[in-house]
Amino acid sequence: MEEYFDKRVQRSKTAMKEAFLTLLFKKPFSQITVSEIAKKANYNRGTFYANFETKDNLLDEFIKDVLKEMVHQIRVPYESKNKVDFHEMNSESITLFHYFKDNAKLFRLLLSNHIRVDFRFQMAKAIEELFIAEYDYDLAEGAILDPKWLYIYRAHGVAGLIIRWIEEDFHEEPEYMSKQIIELMVTTTNGFYVKD
Repeated sequence: MEEYFDKRVQRSKTAMKEAFLTLLFKKPFSQITVSEIAKKANYNRGTFYANFETKDNLLDEFIKDVLKEMVHQIRVPYESKNKVDFHEMNSESITLFHYFKDNAKLFRLLLSNHIRVDFRFQMAKAIEELFIAEYDYDLAEGAILDPKWLYIYRAHGVAGLIIRWIEEDFHEEPEYMSKQIIELMVTTTNGFYVKD
């Protein structure tokens, strides 16, 4: 009986999220009501409140789901490895850019002014937390760099690259972006020239 109840709750939550997303494509978050979400999902307001305290909670949970899938896609190339060598990494094993392009409409929405949260920051923070929790960078012996700042620098760099790619309407193909991300991980520079 409990399993049936859990499935029913999951079904209603999924329906509410799908209805919410459909509405969000049509108008800003601030203009969407709980009644509209419930009606679109073919449930009543009571069912909505049984699943979510507020529409803000629904948005938070929806974004959490999206970021969880993004993190999963980042993990794909090294799921069965305990050491990753960027020089030997196969760009075809990187599924992250395909995930973003396949869900282009969703990510354009999340980066738009339709929602009240800073999705850019949440995205970068999720990547940063993944890197800190799961990566142990192979730094040169004697390096004085605090790895914490390397994690932050790379995570926010990866997020920035993805965001700009989305904003430029996925101009380059996912395969090209996968190769670029590997090159960015292995490229070092000793300085720069100041342009005239």
